[in-house]
Amino acid sequence: MEAALGVFFICCMSVLSPFSGVDDGELRGCPPSPNCVSSQSMKYNFIHKVDPIEYTTSKEVAFKRISDYFHQSENIYISEEKEGEYIRIIFFTKVFRFPDRVEIYFPNDKKEAQVRSQSILGLWDIFANRRRVNVFREILGKEES
Repeated sequence: MEAALGVFFICCMSVLSPFSGVDDGELRGCPPSPNCVSSQSMKYNFIHKVDPIEYTTSKEVAFKRISDYFHQSENIYISEEKEGEYIRIIFFTKVFRFPDRVEIYFPNDKKEAQVRSQSILGLWDIFANRRRVNVFREILGKEES
């Protein structure tokens, strides 16, 4: 019974959590459930940790690339966009339309994008968030043409 209650509360934390946005120059952390990845996750948290996305272009070009990708993709709702700095979107899976929250933050001091991707429903994402971050890595890693 206690284990079932624990799983229930972890799932509710994923749905109800205010874990979005930038606070003091960092994306907010992940809930304890394994359905989230973040490049600014707590140190040594191997469950949620992914590397930031490095890019070689200017910050403006990198932001435009990822923004254009989101604007041209299907099953995406852009919920917040601060030009050149931050973008938050909701991905919807193709078959069941499950929502996933994705945030990308471009700090001023480094040529890297901080990323956070979380499945809003469910306890585990079957590595969908890690695969999604790798797609972003490919988009931002392209050389200027």
